[in-house]
Amino acid sequence: MTDVQKDFAQGRAAPAKPKDEEVITEENVFDRPDETMGFFPGQVYKDGVVATLLLIACTILSYAAPAPLSGPADTATVDYVPRPEWFFFFYEQMLMFFPGYALIAFGAVAIPTVFIGLLFALPWLDRGPVYSPVRRPFVTVVGVLVIFVVLMNMLLAVSRIINFPGQ
Repeated sequence: MTDVQKDFAQGRAAPAKPKDEEVITEENVFDRPDETMGFFPGQVYKDGVVATLLLIACTILSYAAPAPLSGPADTATVDYVPRPEWFFFFYEQMLMFFPGYALIAFGAVAIPTVFIGLLFALPWLDRGPVYSPVRRPFVTVVGVLVIFVVLMNMLLAVSRIINFPGQ
């Protein structure tokens, strides 16, 4: 068994072909994955064009359909029910689940910190080479929990809008 066959059997890449055999173009770049196309100037130009078009589209949309502004805040009213913005709904729900001054720090600081720490630590907690969700129960459970939290936050936002219209 040659060295190339041993490397291939162990999952290592085969050595590259000599460069003078062919020139890498956009048509054959995928035939030889060991060589790449240059990032500059082609991709930078394309990204700049798309970014400019998106900026122009956002500018046109902001002039065509401006955001509605309400009147100045009236501090003398007593019938206004303050609501947090959508990205703070989960904090408000944490305060509902953990009432009282003793549990505010637990619900507003400890649980979100553990959740975010778990998301940051996830690449080091599951380093398995397989991609199947069935064979990776830890990552599957964390992914389902993240989806559940996001969906519940969206449902809370919709229920707030339905229960308190116009505020």
